[in-house]
Amino acid sequence: MLVCEHALMGSGGEHARLWVAAGSPQVDLLAARFERFAFDRHSHEELSVGVIEQGAEGLHMAGGKVVVPAGQLVVLNPGQVHTGFAADESGWRYRMFYFATALVDELARERLGAADVWFPETAVRDATLFARLRHVHREQERAGDPLSAESLLLDGLGALLRRHARTGRVSAVGTPQDAHRGPDLARQLLHDRWAEAVTVAELSAAAGMPRASLIAAFRQAYGLPPHAYLLRLRANRARRLLLAGQRPAEVAAATGFADQSHLTRICKRYFGVTPGAIRP
Repeated sequence: MLVCEHALMGSGGEHARLWVAAGSPQVDLLAARFERFAFDRHSHEELSVGVIEQGAEGLHMAGGKVVVPAGQLVVLNPGQVHTGFAADESGWRYRMFYFATALVDELARERLGAADVWFPETAVRDATLFARLRHVHREQERAGDPLSAESLLLDGLGALLRRHARTGRVSAVGTPQDAHRGPDLARQLLHDRWAEAVTVAELSAAAGMPRASLIAAFRQAYGLPPHAYLLRLRANRARRLLLAGQRPAEVAAATGFADQSHLTRICKRYFGVTPGAIRP
């Protein structure tokens, strides 16, 4: 099991632990308590599901502010831009699952007959599922049988899909089918060259759009301007390498960050933990 555990210095009881699920490399887990810490605007490549155990978490999203109190689940679709902050004076304590898209698609095909799923609600009130996922997460903290741990994970994700997932893509009413073509082409270039220096001129050429128009359209399509989207890509790639046991300095160089200090600041802002304590 690969673990990153970080106590936030000078922050009282704040702490965070990030690790890979036992027997399930397609699932990352986070257990954390925050009082004053706040996440910058970011998104995850995975389906992110949280169990709020104490206090309340607030999120600023495209649709406005969402508050998720203790006893409820927070569910974020892949790519959904959000922040994270304490919405209660005591902060919040929670447990997160980050389910890889391939795993979600596999189970969705089995349970729902379709791989193209999404979740309409960010704050989910479901006491039965809350208790189930909380138990699953707690079991992952024990050095038990990996077969049993993975079975619990799959059962929990399957229950989430059955009870709250929707199938089919969401599209804006009246939006032309090719409205996102330019931003999509620019986005693909960022994914293809995420470790390289990319200019606005190159994105504009790939998208076939003027630079200013592209930046505005890209933000509307993906919730972030191109430079912030690229930073998110690099941060997510860095997290995968860190959880695989690579050293922070090597990861910083491999993922396009200026140095290890830059990587540390970004990981702290996006994931709530620093990379220095990650070890095989």
